[in-house]
Amino acid sequence: MTVLEKAIIDEVELIGKADILVGIPSFRNADTIAHVVRQAAAGLVEYFPGLRPVLINSDGGSTDHTRDVVLSTEVPRVVHKIVTPYRGVAGKGSAFHTIFEVAARLGVRVCIVVDSDLRSITPEWMKFLGTPVLEGEFDFATPHYLRYKHDGTITNALAYPLTRALYGMRIRQPIGGDFGFSGKLAAAYLERDVWETDIARFGIDIWMTTMAIAEGFKICQACMGLKLHNDKDPGSDLGAMFNQVVGTVFELMGNYEGNWMEVDGSVPAPVLGEECELEPEGAEASFENLIDHFHIGYDMLKDVWRGILRRENYQEVERAYELSDEEFEFTCGLWVRVVYDFAIFCNFGPLDPDVVVDALTPLFCAYTAHFVRKTEHLTSFEAEIEVERTAETFEALKEYLRYYWSLARPP
Repeated sequence: MTVLEKAIIDEVELIGKADILVGIPSFRNADTIAHVVRQAAAGLVEYFPGLRPVLINSDGGSTDHTRDVVLSTEVPRVVHKIVTPYRGVAGKGSAFHTIFEVAARLGVRVCIVVDSDLRSITPEWMKFLGTPVLEGEFDFATPHYLRYKHDGTITNALAYPLTRALYGMRIRQPIGGDFGFSGKLAAAYLERDVWETDIARFGIDIWMTTMAIAEGFKICQACMGLKLHNDKDPGSDLGAMFNQVVGTVFELMGNYEGNWMEVDGSVPAPVLGEECELEPEGAEASFENLIDHFHIGYDMLKDVWRGILRRENYQEVERAYELSDEEFEFTCGLWVRVVYDFAIFCNFGPLDPDVVVDALTPLFCAYTAHFVRKTEHLTSFEAEIEVERTAETFEALKEYLRYYWSLARPP
């Protein structure tokens, strides 16, 4: 069943065939999307001459004239530009659903998707993400860029280290938002019946990455330099994104249990290009705001936490709550055990998974506050050591996950 409007189907049929497609999902990005469109289109022409390129903006009903901005942004004549609202539940995944269908109808060899709020995108990003796939060596290219140490907190604390520990592949930006993938993989994504779930919202990036790993597609990481985009304070702007990313990760653990149970250790996905060592622009991260979220969460949710966490872990959370701001710590080992306890309970406990994931948010704030404090005098490059330490701890405690997961699983 199509998710495209008839006018878009007609437009796609008029184009007929294409070799390479760039998809840009958007929602109220009128202030940034013209730059993204220009850079992407320029990259298509410069680095893929002779190929038939298409650029599609899949928009979530923006009220700030985002689509009008895309329509009025000039691109080289050889680039076919499609602008369409997407259908389905509100979210980035629904935008991707539209992009996947257009890619399939056009029979493209490679598809690239990039965020619509990027300030650091250059034409070269098309080459970095598209060439590894176009040359046939890889099915999926993830971004590998240096971000400010307090940007990407969900990635640093959970998405990267947990994906690495579960599936045995080190992909530094599994929810980076900017990917290159083969037409074959786009078709595989399209055929899955996930478009009424959180995957159709913010869960799409981690779902794409996890499925590519677990189902044996060839994956690389493409060095992109710095990532600069509209920044968010992790203590103020978590919202639905945390719930949907983490909820998807936990759900996929149930789906792919047969894969990750057998995995020990990890290996890096190949990194193509030169890694960046420049210091990115700073992004706001308020220690006080994060601690407040943790304290409020404890007051409201301590009984829920007591039912989810193993007793010794709950007692450590209690001790963290009682610490002054100056003494505060929420150790890496505690955070990993908390995540594993929540993942198990989310899959096998009596509460609605959405309630469970929502209850994890203040504990994430506690660990992020710990990370912010620990890295406040480090450069972003130096702070990577702490991120790696977190990932290594997730791996080291994987037997804890296996043991208690197996105990919780119904006979």
